Amino acid sequence: MKRLLLILMLIVPMAVSAQSNKNDMSRYLEGAVPTRDGLVYFEKTYNVEGKTQGELYSLLRRYVQDKIVKGENSLEQSRITELDSAAGLIVASIEETLYFKRKAWTSDFTRFFYQLIIRTEDGKFSIEMRRLHYLYEPSEQTDISTTYPAEKWITDEEALNKDKTKLTRVGGKFRRFTIDRKDEIFTGAARTVGAVKRVTRVIEVEE
Repeated sequence: MKRLLLILMLIVPMAVSAQSNKNDMSRYLEGAVPTRDGLVYFEKTYNVEGKTQGELYSLLRRYVQDKIVKGENSLEQSRITELDSAAGLIVASIEETLYFKRKAWTSDFTRFFYQLIIRTEDGKFSIEMRRLHYLYEPSEQTDISTTYPAEKWITDEEALNKDKTKLTRVGGKFRRFTIDRKDEIFTGAARTVGAVKRVTRVIEVEE
């Protein structure tokens, strides 16, 4: 006799999926960092059925302020720079610490700067990350900080090998962690408004 089991895919499956994506290096390779007019930008649009522009604007404004501007690794220059409720527009300039390695006895990180733009409409919103650049903090070997624009550091030409099959050692590291951070921000915004939903699976089990 068969019986049906309903399994809600909640926190654990999401974590497994995230880990799987993390181990899949192909997601960081050719085409993973788009450019427009020669400038690096990331953009995605999410459909959100049943929510008005006003509802989306309110939820996403709170998300940007609480989770990004005042996030765990946020630095002093992070702020919301433009709000237009009538147009459904939210713009923020962000400065945060992007950690490559973080342990009690050692760490490797950069200051990460970017602009976040969210545009809301009835039933959908778009989110864009642009104007990316990095201030690489002094290491034990040097006392000089260096600023790197994303266009000269994480593009296909700069962060992949000649055959576009592997990440370079340094530029590739910046590229990989930037993509991970972008995914975290975009997915967080989508979850905030319900664009990413819980999934229910039905499994037949033989008794």
